[in-house]
Amino acid sequence: MSAAHLVAEVILTAGVVAQLVCCVGVWWMRDVFDRLHFAAAGTTVGPLLIGVSVAITRFSSPSGTVQALAAIALLVLLNPVLTHATGRAARRRVLGDAGPPAPDAPADADGPGGRTPEATE
Repeated sequence: MSAAHLVAEVILTAGVVAQLVCCVGVWWMRDVFDRLHFAAAGTTVGPLLIGVSVAITRFSSPSGTVQALAAIALLVLLNPVLTHATGRAARRRVLGDAGPPAPDAPADADGPGGRTPEATE
């Protein structure tokens, strides 16, 4: 066994362990936002390590290695976008809003500063 194969096996094992930890985290957490944290790590950390392991062992052909690295690059680049969109959708569903109000938005009765409509007149 060469040194490259040994390093690849260690990295592959780390990737599989990372995936298992993320799966347990998604299962264990009660809040949707905590679960989202583990799901986001599960779609980045584990696949990245597994992809590096594939690249070290050169897969079965050069085109297979390129395809594996392209898939990993897409996961790493698009995961923050998907995680952010999922988090905003969850916030809207759980809390009923998508974030802080715009600075020029009129304050309602429960708005910022605790102002009521009578106090502004």
